[in-house]
Amino acid sequence: MTADERDELMLFLRELSTAREPVDAAARALILQAIAQNPDLAYRLVQQLMGFRMAIRAQAAAAPPAQPAPAGSWGSGLLKTAVAAGLGAAAGTVLADQASSWLSSSDFDLGD
Repeated sequence: MTADERDELMLFLRELSTAREPVDAAARALILQAIAQNPDLAYRLVQQLMGFRMAIRAQAAAAPPAQPAPAGSWGSGLLKTAVAAGLGAAAGTVLADQASSWLSSSDFDLGD
C-alpha cells in the first residue's frame, strides 16, 4: 500500500465512521454474520467500494464541464437535477454491474 492509498483509505473509513444515516437492523445482522464467517469479506467490501469510488471520480473528471445557465434562468435548477440524475444513473449502472459480477463470482461464499 502506498502512502496515497493509505490516505485515501483512511479518509474513506473516516467518512463511513462519521455517517449518521439510519442502519437497517436486518441487513446489519446479515452483514455481520457474513463477516464472522469470512473475516476477509470486510476487506473485500472496502476494496470494491474504493474501486467504485475511484471509477466514479474518474468518470466525473472525464465528463465535459457543464455550461452555466444564464442568471435567473429556470433551467439552472433543472440542469443541476438532470446532471445529478445522470451521474447517479451512471454510478448506479457501474455499481450494479460490479455487484452482479461480484455476487456471481466463485469467490463469493457466505460459508453455506
